[in-house]
Amino acid sequence: MKKFTEKDIVSYYDSTEVHYRRFWKFEQSLGLHYGVWDETTKTLADAILNTNAKLAKIGLVKQEDYVLDAGCGVGGSTIFMAKKYGCKIVGITLSAKQVETATGQAAKHGVSEITSFKEMSYYSTSFEDNTFDVVWAMESMQTATDKSLFFKEVKRILKPEGRLLIGDVFKAYDYSIDDSRLLQEMINGWAMSDLLTHKELESVGSQYGFSVLGSLDVTEEVYPSVLRIFGASILGMFGTFFYNLYRRASYFSRIHYRTGIAQYFAYRKKIWKYYLIALRVKK
Repeated sequence: MKKFTEKDIVSYYDSTEVHYRRFWKFEQSLGLHYGVWDETTKTLADAILNTNAKLAKIGLVKQEDYVLDAGCGVGGSTIFMAKKYGCKIVGITLSAKQVETATGQAAKHGVSEITSFKEMSYYSTSFEDNTFDVVWAMESMQTATDKSLFFKEVKRILKPEGRLLIGDVFKAYDYSIDDSRLLQEMINGWAMSDLLTHKELESVGSQYGFSVLGSLDVTEEVYPSVLRIFGASILGMFGTFFYNLYRRASYFSRIHYRTGIAQYFAYRKKIWKYYLIALRVKK
């Protein structure tokens, strides 16, 4: 099992942002995550925003909440919640480049007064105890090499009865990724070391006082997104080949297309699922 450092994670996002801009409707949705498709969605941007909407709904997000977007990426979820609910939000990311991008996008969307972005690790934040009503983790929790450290810090900064909202990929059942080359190919290209199952998430969370408030299995609903990533990765495979004829791409840029191909075949083998989960902490 590969162990990725925070420096590796920054390298991944900084070196692949150009891929998201090109293939993932970056400027329309600001989301780097899977889109959930249903009768309300017509475009990829709709689906990405729909993922935010469904997670916010089961997490009972409201205007008076003070929210931490833990692993905010380029600010898409932060901007979505600020515009829809008018709540105050702080986004944190390991990447200085993402802080700059997110700050600019918040200004562009007119929500700078209630949003801010900081370069910070969610393992060790500078916030005081009992600061936030909600911690939002859209495809960022599973990136944690040590999930216990993530839950420990989230519990510290959440107010009593605060909520942790997670949207992420999960192992479909209990197995070691060391036994699945396909899953290794899928997650290692995203700088992820391992995945939990839903049951393992509940178990780790319960050690820190978290219980499940609501859970939604949207594995089938992300399938069109899986297909789009697969198609973009096939195109990226040829692009990467020709690019490397003239100059050397970064590590994650070179292997990014392989992740997109692997996630498709791993999905077809039904070895991963996608969940939207809301947890509440008792102190």
